[in-house]
Order: sequence, then C-alpha cells, then structure tokens
Amino acid sequence: MRRPTLADISPAHIRHGIKTGIAAVLSLLLADVLHIQYGYWAVISAVIAMQMNVAEAIEMCLYRFIGTVMGAVMGVVAIMVFPDTPVWNGVSVFVTTGLCAFLTRWDPRYRMAAITVSIVILASAGHAERIDVGLFRVLEIAVGVGCAFVVTVTLWPVRAAVGLRRDLAAQAENCADHLTTLVDSFLARQTHAPANLLDHLTRAIPRNRERLSKVRRHESLIYFYDNQPLDTLSTTVERTTDHLRTMLRSLDACTPDGHDIIMAPEMRDLAETVARTLRHMAATTSGVTGSRPTGTLAGLRSALGLQPESGHDAATEP
Repeated sequence: MRRPTLADISPAHIRHGIKTGIAAVLSLLLADVLHIQYGYWAVISAVIAMQMNVAEAIEMCLYRFIGTVMGAVMGVVAIMVFPDTPVWNGVSVFVTTGLCAFLTRWDPRYRMAAITVSIVILASAGHAERIDVGLFRVLEIAVGVGCAFVVTVTLWPVRAAVGLRRDLAAQAENCADHLTTLVDSFLARQTHAPANLLDHLTRAIPRNRERLSKVRRHESLIYFYDNQPLDTLSTTVERTTDHLRTMLRSLDACTPDGHDIIMAPEMRDLAETVARTLRHMAATTSGVTGSRPTGTLAGLRSALGLQPESGHDAATEP
C-alpha cells in the first residue's frame, strides 16, 4: 500500500477540513447559548453530517435528523409503556432496536432511529423526566445538523452537479477517443485492442447514476437546476459505452491480420462524425448550475409539485 505524500493533499480536502471544524465549533457555541446539557451530541452530529458536496451533505442531514425524530418518538413510546427497571429497559431496547432493524428493509433511516432510541432509553434511565431526555436528543441533533447545513451551503459550497457535469464531459471525450481507436483498429486488418480499454468508463456509469439521483433529490432543493442536459449527457455516455463494449468484444473475437475493409473511408468518416458529436455535447452541456435568488423556496416549491413563481428566470453561472 502506497504511503500518502504531500502531493496527495488537495485544496478541496483542506477546505472540507476547515468547514468541518467550523461546523463543530459553531454547533458547540449554539448548544452553549441554548443551555443544552449534552452539547457534544450536537458536535458529533455536525461532524457526521458534513460531506464533501452539497448534495451528500443534504442527504446526510435529512438522514440523521429524520432518523433521530423517528427514534426519539419510538423511545418516548417505550418509556411510557415499559417500567424504568433494568430488566424492562433491556426488554424495551430489544424490542425497539429489533423493530428498527426490521424496518430498515423499507427505509434505511431506521438505522439512525435504532441508535437514537437506544440513547433515549438508556440515557434517561433513573431520571424523573425521562421524556425530556428524548426531546433534548432531537434538539441536540437538530442543532448539529443545522450548523452543518448552514456551513455547507454558505462556505465554499461544492455542488455535486458541477462536478458531475465536468466528469460527464470528460467521459464523453473519452468515448469519442475510444470510438476512433476501435474503428481504426478494425480497419487496420482487425488489430486487437486492450481488453481493459473501457474499464474506467464502465466503472463510472453506476457512480454517474448515483450522483445524478442525489442532484435531483437533494441539491435541487437548494439550487434551481435544469437537469435535462445532465440526464441527456449521462444517458449518452452510458449507451455509447455499451456500444463500445460490444465493438471491443467483436473486434477481439476477430482473427488478427484478417481482412481489408472495402468501405473503410465511409466507416472512418462515420466514426469521426460521431466522435465530433460527442465532443460537441461535452463542450456545450450547460445550464445545469443556474440558481435563483430565492433558490431554496423555488426548490421546495418544485419538490412539492407546485408551479414556480412568475417573474423569476433561471440565472446561469459563468
């Protein structure tokens, strides 16, 4: 395993470290202002919720906060149902965490709920006001998640859509290059190409889908995006990669130094036309990072299925 060096340090990771530290300190200060007894839970939540880009941070914030609320509700119900004794506390932890583990089949946020319900039941054992403990857990988590969210979207925000657009453009360029390479190899009496020629594109496809889904579901709540160009380019890269893999398999199945192709000029012209089209799509895909002055409200209105307010046109970034 290669040892890390100073060359591996990127400005993005340095900024992320600074942002995480700011979010942790901010959550600690806010917990102190609100006189929260266990403010370290807010700090822990802030550190967990901080992610490299806005889409993943929003996803983690929602995951942690909603899971905490579900776990706190289950913990309060368990406190009201089971007596405060060591045996019954053990029974309530068994029942609630087992139920949460079962419910993760439908919603992964129940993993967070299982952690919260355990804390609510066990941390409140022996206290007179056990329900207050559960409510304060929600408040502590909310403070940490809120601080992480504010820092993520205000200080050096890294938009997943911008990175995805850049990576898709590079992948489209690679598709164009590989198409030319495969056609040239086929026309050169079926010269074989490396079997791993398209591995990096194949590995990128599921990551592209996941990132595009996060942009649609989470980042679009904050920024106004026209996701159609990203969707089109992602689909184009995916389908082109599938066709290139078929071409590669067919080429490698041919006998080397085989036949001259009569329509070689026409095939080469067709490949160059397709390659130019891919490069043009990579260079002109834009309009995906526009933001409105009321981006949050517009995003929420869109998520709720409401029509956008009139008089607000999407502005695009340079």
